[in-house]
Amino acid sequence: MKILFIRFGKAGDLILLTPVLEVLKKNSIKVSFLISQKYKEILTGHPAIERFFFIEDGFFNNIRNLRKQKFNLIVDFDKKPLSFFYSVCLFPVKFVRTSKNYIRRMAVWFKIKPEEFHFSDLFYEKVKKVLNLNDPLPLPFLYGEKKFGNLPEKYAVFFTGGSHQKKRWPTTHYEELGRMIKDNLNIDIVIMGDKKDKEDRNFKDRFFIDLRGETNWKQTFYIIKNSLFVVSNDTAGVHIADAYRKTIFEIYGSTLPEFGFKPKGKVFIFQTFPECRPCSLHGEGNCPYQLKCLYDIKPEEVFLKIKDWFSEIN
Repeated sequence: MKILFIRFGKAGDLILLTPVLEVLKKNSIKVSFLISQKYKEILTGHPAIERFFFIEDGFFNNIRNLRKQKFNLIVDFDKKPLSFFYSVCLFPVKFVRTSKNYIRRMAVWFKIKPEEFHFSDLFYEKVKKVLNLNDPLPLPFLYGEKKFGNLPEKYAVFFTGGSHQKKRWPTTHYEELGRMIKDNLNIDIVIMGDKKDKEDRNFKDRFFIDLRGETNWKQTFYIIKNSLFVVSNDTAGVHIADAYRKTIFEIYGSTLPEFGFKPKGKVFIFQTFPECRPCSLHGEGNCPYQLKCLYDIKPEEVFLKIKDWFSEIN
């Protein structure tokens, strides 16, 4: 059977698909992927992936090339109009779409805490049924780290960015936490993220090792794999850290852990509970309360949890 997976989405979404790919690998099933070129490197090297197609190559060009592959099944993980048009234009190939979870929208509208679920399980639900699979779903798994330069012997990773402002812990809080870790635990701090985050947020302390915008995906994997622990907003960095079984200290603002992205491994959650939260699915929009939900998570609180955890493992 020839299978096409469609997922245009962001880095974190693709990492959350890797548990499904691990099950396919175990059952000697291979798939092709239609994704964005900028995310290809995340999945490069996975034994379950046969070939990539890229949305940047254009809709009609892709349709011609995809038809030549004679796929038997299309699984649409994106659930957007464009992914639907791709599926329809490849008719009569059978296609299925993974379920949407509308409980998150209800939580935002009515300020309720939804029942916890995970997107990896949601992705697997449809694939499991259509391919008649019974394997348990593993944790995320990534392939092909690429060594990066000279790193300190002992370091933690900070992912300070986020797709939207309402998911970003304040720069001053990250700076203060970094100083506490460096001064009290003698652990260096490596800051990871993209160029945009570096342009938007300037870290003044020189002891930070700022690698934002200077690594590719495989180098990022290597840096996280060799770190002691990760402190992060609700971003893709959390899922990379989870793939490498790192202890994660995760900070939530406008979103909730119950929205389907909470790591399945070792994680300490930091959040506050104002009446306005949750206020968005992914951190979109402006905050009329000056990001109080994020500012009220104090660096001292996060540091004490890191200090206690570090004492336990040493």
